[in-house]
Amino acid sequence: MTMRLDPRRLLDLLAIARHGSFSGAAEATNVSQPGLSQNIAQLEHGLGVRLLDRDRHGARLNDFGKALALHAQALECLLERAKEETRLLSLGLEGLLSIGITPVTAVGLVPKALEVLLRTAPNVQVSVTEDIDDRILAMLRSRELDLIVSRLGVNPVYPDIETEPLVFADWSLIMRAQHPLASQPSVSLKDLGDAKWVLPAGGSAFRVHMETVFDRAGIHWPTRAISTNSILAIKSIVMNTDCVTLMAPQLVEVECEVGRLCAVKLSDLEPLRPVGLMWRSNEQLSPIASRFVQEVRRIAHAGGPLVG
Repeated sequence: MTMRLDPRRLLDLLAIARHGSFSGAAEATNVSQPGLSQNIAQLEHGLGVRLLDRDRHGARLNDFGKALALHAQALECLLERAKEETRLLSLGLEGLLSIGITPVTAVGLVPKALEVLLRTAPNVQVSVTEDIDDRILAMLRSRELDLIVSRLGVNPVYPDIETEPLVFADWSLIMRAQHPLASQPSVSLKDLGDAKWVLPAGGSAFRVHMETVFDRAGIHWPTRAISTNSILAIKSIVMNTDCVTLMAPQLVEVECEVGRLCAVKLSDLEPLRPVGLMWRSNEQLSPIASRFVQEVRRIAHAGGPLVG
């Protein structure tokens, strides 16, 4: 007879993983330590495997425990989501849409799709999270997010995640319109050894993506650089100095239109990674998420590739 997993025991396992010990988890969850130990013992017995490695320093998940903890975290997020959805419905709202993005999708695709969605469904609460790729992917897998709009092919392939490429997003050299290189039809990163740069600081999705560009061009990360994680500050510094930066042209469309910035193509980039959708496989999107996806697809297909 197959054992049915008790959701409460999964959450107990998650608490131990977070607090690193039975005593810490018992205190945090307001459960007695003997009761918590018994719950985990029953869980391990029913599954036929050990989930934790115990020593005098505490308790740590083994490989079986880590795999199960991912599902426990998803369960926790699902319960929190159900609670929040109920609260929103009680307030007369249609529900919640949680989207993960990276910088290139923060301009264009996502805002345009949200504009249409909120015009037709004004009683929707929307949450947009920007972070590095692996973090928002982890949030998607644990059900903290409904879907992601981002560059594809950056993360490992997971069987529980489905992807759909939509458009291509380029990188360009961004400079003020009066910069000496502004009249060039294209430039090579390898020829910019003397350039002064404004670049994202560590820890951001923007930085991770940009490091990949330099790495694939075969050059080191510039040392003569101003660092900031504010895209607004990067653009402002470039507008007022001879510093340059890298961005998708879509992020500076407005500034280029009014003559404050200029985007010059890079000649030494490898084939571009597509921008597209990611969602959990074998799981139906909510009606709100489905409507958002339809708008993203419509905008992407109507505009064609983001690079002309």
